Amino acid sequence: MKILKAAPGLDPYRYLAARLPQDTVAEADFSRPLAEQVADADVLLLRDLPITREVIDAAPRLKLLQRYGQHVVGVDRAYARLKGIPLARIPSAVSKSDIVVAEHAFYLLMALAKRQREAQQALRAARLGFPETELLAGKTLALVGVGGTGAQLARMAQAFGMRVVASKRNPASLDGAEPYVARAWPAARMPDMLAQADYVSLHLPLNDRTRGLIDARFFAAMRPSSFFINIARGEIVDKQALMRALRERRIAGAGIDVFWDEKHFDPLEFESLDNLVCTPHIAGASVDCLHALAAAAAENVNRVRAGLPPLYLVEENDDD
Repeated sequence: MKILKAAPGLDPYRYLAARLPQDTVAEADFSRPLAEQVADADVLLLRDLPITREVIDAAPRLKLLQRYGQHVVGVDRAYARLKGIPLARIPSAVSKSDIVVAEHAFYLLMALAKRQREAQQALRAARLGFPETELLAGKTLALVGVGGTGAQLARMAQAFGMRVVASKRNPASLDGAEPYVARAWPAARMPDMLAQADYVSLHLPLNDRTRGLIDARFFAAMRPSSFFINIARGEIVDKQALMRALRERRIAGAGIDVFWDEKHFDPLEFESLDNLVCTPHIAGASVDCLHALAAAAAENVNRVRAGLPPLYLVEENDDD
């Protein structure tokens, strides 16, 4: 069978291809319309590029739409169901992706608290005993959104003696973070939460409602001594608002693993800011997680080959 990677960055180390030696695992050309490239595809691996009716109609051999991760976005589910094409995901409980990404968020938090950039500069200059660092115990971490990743981060932060608060559209449901969250705020009162936070971590999906949601008003509501962390999606944040807040020291600093135009990434504009810690979109790139994703996707390909239904099917009323 032919498995087409229908989004950039999927299975970069070809773990899936190694598990399916009898099949062809190829990556689409993202400079061309996807519908022009799917005629011979049996399986499409998905992330966040749209899978429209046009794409589905252009793939007469299609037997499986496989999200290479948990959250399914941009798929015309009703039309796939009408055509009898199963849509499957890989839950974070299988891939451990929530834990992996939360660990990276906590790494960025630690890098900011312990002044990683300044410490490396001081070491190169043989300046010992500098800089001063921050104590995490007793500080407040605010989660904007929760989800599985936020819940795992809340667990880790509480273990370090931090106080965790959260803002969510429905604060009555905290996605398993309830034992770790001292107070939950409705989204409409997010500024009140931000005003008491020392660290703010973003845990929202990217959609029409959240695109550009984190703007200048958001950063104005934060303390000048507080730090912002983004391991969600770059487009949720107004880039110029964040860069201005960092340049003008309206916030103390930021740690980010996601960017705005990752096809045309220029690190120079980020390297000039001494209060910004960046990593190259590797929060989910744990070798353990990548192997687990490949194993689960390969199992579904083999199940479809054998005439069996794939595991972890997306139901009609499942949220994205």
